[in-house]
Amino acid sequence: MTDQAKPLFFNLDGTLLQKREREWAHHLAQPDENPLTTRADFAGGFTLENDLCVYTQNPKHFDGLPHSGLIVTKRPCETVFDLTPAEAAAVHALLHEVRAYLDATVQPDGYTVGWNVYPAGGQHIPHVHLHVIPRWNTDAAAGAGARYFLKAAAQAAERRS
Repeated sequence: MTDQAKPLFFNLDGTLLQKREREWAHHLAQPDENPLTTRADFAGGFTLENDLCVYTQNPKHFDGLPHSGLIVTKRPCETVFDLTPAEAAAVHALLHEVRAYLDATVQPDGYTVGWNVYPAGGQHIPHVHLHVIPRWNTDAAAGAGARYFLKAAAQAAERRS
C-alpha cells in the first residue's frame, strides 16, 4: 500500500474539544496573546490586504497544507456571524484576490474554503478567520471536502459505540 493509499483514522476520544475550549478561554482572557488580533504571526509570510481584512500565508502554519492561508478581519470579532455587511463584502473581495494570486503562482486544481465557528466547530482562536486551502488532483485526500471528513469521523464514532 502506498502512502497515498493508506486509510485515514480519527481518534475521537473527546479531548480535542476540551483542548479547543481551553485555547478559546485563554485567548479571551489574554487578548494580547491572540495571534490573529495582534497580527504577530503575520510576519515572515506572504500577505494581501484591503481596508477591512488581511490574507496571511505563513509557512509555519501550513501543517501539511502547502500554500494555505487565512483571511482575517482587522477589526477584532469572534466569528463569521459577527461580520458587518462591509466586512463580509471585504472578505469576499479579498478571497477573489487570493484565488487570482494562487491560480497564477501555484495553479491548484481546486480549493477548500471554510470557517470554523466556536470550539465545537473547530475554532480555537476567538477571531474570525477564513481558511483558504488550495488542493491538487495529486493530493492523498483529493476529492474529499470538509463534509467528507466530518461524515467519516461521525461514522467511525458510531462504529465504536
